[in-house]
Amino acid sequence: MRALAALAVALAACGADRQPATLSPDAAPADTLALPAALAERVADAGLDTRALDVIDGYVLAEVRSDSGAFLVQWVDLRRVAVWQRLGERIEGVMTASHFHASAPSPRFALLDPAAVVRTASASGARAVMNGAFFETPGQPSSQLAFPVAAEAEVVTGGSSPYGPGQSGANAARWGQPLRALGLDTLAHVALYDPATGAPLGDAGFRDALVSYAPEAHPTRLATRFHVLGALDADGDGSTETLVVVTSDGRTRIDAAADLLARLGVAADQRIALDGGASVLVWNRRAGTLQQPTPAGGHHPQWLPHYLVFVPR
Repeated sequence: MRALAALAVALAACGADRQPATLSPDAAPADTLALPAALAERVADAGLDTRALDVIDGYVLAEVRSDSGAFLVQWVDLRRVAVWQRLGERIEGVMTASHFHASAPSPRFALLDPAAVVRTASASGARAVMNGAFFETPGQPSSQLAFPVAAEAEVVTGGSSPYGPGQSGANAARWGQPLRALGLDTLAHVALYDPATGAPLGDAGFRDALVSYAPEAHPTRLATRFHVLGALDADGDGSTETLVVVTSDGRTRIDAAADLLARLGVAADQRIALDGGASVLVWNRRAGTLQQPTPAGGHHPQWLPHYLVFVPR
């Protein structure tokens, strides 16, 4: 992953484009694309109806239909494709204590126009862009992130929420659910997160990482759009080199997406769910924008403070 200073330069260019913009495909999917043989065999064994939308060394995007619904699936070999985090500019001087990390502050980050992030990512040769961490205040110029994020072993936010642990109110219980950390290096790692110590953020395999719910602990149990991710040892060598991203079409429950991960071989303890609903973005260099954030606060589409960008190594 690039140094935070380099990220800030790229994001400054994105943030400078403050006009709402419409994301649009830059290429139509090719009808002749075929899944790699090993993946094709896996989805066939799982009884899935699949159509490839993008196939390149280390990265596959496909439409997948199962008996429980339709999904987008990204299959990412992290030895060949890097995951860059894109954060909005940190707003200095606006800090609060974190509910989810004993020693890390919870700053605000500027919201970025997804169209501008996509343009910058496309110019850098990225294969895909998706939304990342949960955030607090859609439609506002800046926001805290709900849960911790680490970049190059630095915990850039400890996460915060008005409904965090110890807060009063009926919704407080949703933030008391067990959390998991997703590490994104040349391998994918999912582990339980400890809010008392911040472990495993910063440890080997979790220098670049974000924290969120396990799918079964996600507060949005009804039909909505969302991402469920998993770490998988796809080639059987004992290391989880593959990141699998399943994105719902808004008509299925989160359990169905988690079940699809299971059918693709991802173990229950290697799954994590990211932000959903109005925040969902899936852009691909070949297929274009397949899911777009819902307009909010006068912006079209919704602006976000945190993105994940898939770039060939």
